[in-house]
Amino acid sequence: MSLKTKKNIHHSALSHRWLQKLRAHIYRSPLYLVTLKKKNHLDVTDFPVFLRQGKTQDGKQILSEKFPFAGRVYEGGATPWTVAQDDDVWQTYVHGYQWLADLCALEDPHALVKARHLLSEWLDLHGVWTPLAWQSDVMGDRLVSWMSYADQLTVSADEPFKKSFFNSLSMQASHLSRSFCKGLTGYRLIRALRGQVYIALFLQGFQKGFDKALSRLMVEFDEQILADGGHISRSPTILLHMLSFALELKQVFEAQKIELPDALNRAIDRMAPMIRTLRHGDGALALFQGGQASEKMQIEELLEQTGNQGHALSDARHSGYERIEAGQSVLIMDVAAPPFAPDYRNGHAAPLSFELSLGEERLLVNCGAVLGGDPSWQEALGATAAHNTLSVDDKNCLQLLHGGGVAKREIKVSYQRFEENGQVLIDAKHDAYFDAFGLIHERSVYINKVGTDVRFEDKLVGMGGNHFAISLHLHPDVQASLVQDGQAALLKLPSGAGWHLRVQGGKLDLRESVYISNPGQMRHTDQILIQGPLRGEGADIKWRLSKIGGV
Repeated sequence: MSLKTKKNIHHSALSHRWLQKLRAHIYRSPLYLVTLKKKNHLDVTDFPVFLRQGKTQDGKQILSEKFPFAGRVYEGGATPWTVAQDDDVWQTYVHGYQWLADLCALEDPHALVKARHLLSEWLDLHGVWTPLAWQSDVMGDRLVSWMSYADQLTVSADEPFKKSFFNSLSMQASHLSRSFCKGLTGYRLIRALRGQVYIALFLQGFQKGFDKALSRLMVEFDEQILADGGHISRSPTILLHMLSFALELKQVFEAQKIELPDALNRAIDRMAPMIRTLRHGDGALALFQGGQASEKMQIEELLEQTGNQGHALSDARHSGYERIEAGQSVLIMDVAAPPFAPDYRNGHAAPLSFELSLGEERLLVNCGAVLGGDPSWQEALGATAAHNTLSVDDKNCLQLLHGGGVAKREIKVSYQRFEENGQVLIDAKHDAYFDAFGLIHERSVYINKVGTDVRFEDKLVGMGGNHFAISLHLHPDVQASLVQDGQAALLKLPSGAGWHLRVQGGKLDLRESVYISNPGQMRHTDQILIQGPLRGEGADIKWRLSKIGGV
């Protein structure tokens, strides 16, 4: 399977809205509620203890009615789901109950009382179908959390709470186990199917749905994990989540003495080398397509669990990434169209962008991404100019949507890779600016054998536009100064290593930028702009990064 697949193209927006209204009418009807199982007690059997992974520090904040999420703190009191209701990412998290692990990790009677109170308040508002709270992916997350802590929540609770809890658990499990998960794609669909599989495994009375749910989950693994191990969303972070869940599922099956499906082993073996492909020298992930760097130790632990020793790929053409390793230099380049909305909301408008690291130090970085929060930040970070690539007339090469994602439009991105005696050349181009300006962006990247000489040539072929700008965003730890009347720059890394940037066909300017490697970790930094006019004859800009001393 490749990114060109039509598998995930769904109904028109109009028919989708009509189906949503029809489902809402059915699911809220008294007749439908009668069809859901309603039990005063359910046995949650052999639920794996290793799935209980809460953070006590976050639990302490929740106990004081502050919910930490994605680097922000939401003060929701007893009803956090009534806060920031227009922030779907936050709402998905709070309705998904991942925070329950943090409260229960405190092993404090007050924390359990708090958890029961929050759950009771939720049942009053969302005990019957509501649109977001009963989405299959959100419900899948929630039911896994509820099952994980069912014993702790109910062991010393009063009878009315126990009855309400098990009645709701039973009704939701009935609803989810019969759901076709319509409208879900990608990792969201995986989360819904995870819920179906775990319901069938650990909730008495639901075992008959196991084979069907597992079969569909394995089909999705085969289809979503591409031939080179990347995820169809093109997000390094979502790929890491997929690997984490695959390993979780493997551990669950081994504990339950269930034979591991071949599709699961195949997916793990494909994903591990691709995770290595998207890592920089510091061990964290590159920032492409809405991804975050994540933590080095977490990544290494997951890779160790795979038992796979496959090396990083140089040419991950199915996922749309190129990697060059030369000496201590690692360059990772985006050579495909972004994933498009509505199926994927993580896409950025940045074909041919790249990142460059030197040993454990990052030199040139994309600006990163945020999870939820202010939609204007999502749009700003998804912009073409927020990446190390070329923009025309300060316009994005593709339309960004409010709240995240790229509007679907057919574009062509192509590339060739050449290697000789350890030297690497990549020739790439895209036509995303053709409709607006009649321009094709061509980019050539060359790196010598030892990684001390990196050369770029950016061409605009066509007659449109008024000016161009090539953004080069510096890691916050890099110091930069312009020299030679704006024709060159000196870059200094924390280790003391120096690099010389020279340009032909444009003029350098130093501007402010931001760098967000992980949620809540925004840092101010600088960017170097290579700018110039367009006079109806395109442009040809050559620029070169060379290590001072050449060693």
